[in-house]
Amino acid sequence: MTPPVATSLVPADNAFALLAVFFLLAAVGAGLEKTAVGRRVSGVMVVIALAIALAHFNVIPSSAPVYGVIWTWLVPLAIALFLLRADLVGIVIEGGRTLVAFLFGAAGVVAGAWLGARLLDLGPFEAEYAGVFSATYIGGSLNYAAVAEAVGFRDPSALATGVAIDNVVGLGYLLLVGAAATWSVFRSRFAWRAELLEGGASDAPEAQRAPTIIDLSLALGLAALACAGGMAIAARLGQAPYAILYITLLMVAIATLGRRWLQAIAGPELAAMLFMYLFFAMLGAGADLGAMAGAAPALFAYVLVIFAVHVVFILAGARLCRLNHGEIVIASTACIGGPPIAIAFAVLFGWRRLAVPAVATGVLGYVLGNFVGIGLYEVVGG
Repeated sequence: MTPPVATSLVPADNAFALLAVFFLLAAVGAGLEKTAVGRRVSGVMVVIALAIALAHFNVIPSSAPVYGVIWTWLVPLAIALFLLRADLVGIVIEGGRTLVAFLFGAAGVVAGAWLGARLLDLGPFEAEYAGVFSATYIGGSLNYAAVAEAVGFRDPSALATGVAIDNVVGLGYLLLVGAAATWSVFRSRFAWRAELLEGGASDAPEAQRAPTIIDLSLALGLAALACAGGMAIAARLGQAPYAILYITLLMVAIATLGRRWLQAIAGPELAAMLFMYLFFAMLGAGADLGAMAGAAPALFAYVLVIFAVHVVFILAGARLCRLNHGEIVIASTACIGGPPIAIAFAVLFGWRRLAVPAVATGVLGYVLGNFVGIGLYEVVGG
């Protein structure tokens, strides 16, 4: 990152003061997530917008040593913590037919990201955008951060622009999918086994107990172990920049082998989300509003191409495999919006049998997102 051009109210070398500001921004963003407006805008966008404003008025610097700490150490920890639930055996068993729809949708994201990069001029960060957008639309925001770190994509303005476009267009897509779920034409064309959607006892997962010190210590310890091991393996193989892939593999192995007792650990997602809020606050602090405005039109079109190809693939897969409208909607929202949105849709439409598959497919997206994003970065940039 380039050094700040102006002295800020909070000095760049005062790490604790900067962390205090970032933690406050995280609290504001997480608090607004519980309001009607916050759920529409998303806490992430609130954090980015506030950080941009604070940096613009020289309250916080656009770069600082502590930002590198967030990039290098907290992002990998967040990835590992999210993957603590990535039990591959459970994903396959519980995902069911929704998992098939999800895989078609993920293939559509990859094809759309590749096609969009060929059709549109995305500027000097074309390969990087292909990597981070394919990762986030198969996994989630944590994959966006992980792939950006892995491929050395550290331009705050370019990254913040991508997040902003993702939130705006992504929200519009999710609203459209929600509306489509009620269309009689859509329901009638994809009605196979639809009568079973509301049956069974698979309701949304019950709220977990409050995490304890033991829970958080075990979760952070396992995440740190996976990060240490993944980085060591990557360095030994001469692939240090792609350490996140080996961290992913180790954490999935830990989650799968220890699935009987790891499910009892409460709160790993809580710590992971806190680290991710710090990451997005850092992006906002380093963002250049002029650069963001210049990149927006091309990225807007790029995301639309990804969504269009994703829809074509998932609908074609549904016709081929005789999947119903509920399985299509949950798989698509798990791809684009992640597990929380997919579960919300399952509850909203009364598809009780799809609540657990929504979680399973979403977690699989977390696992696949890093590999897909880095792979597509290599293909587009090669």
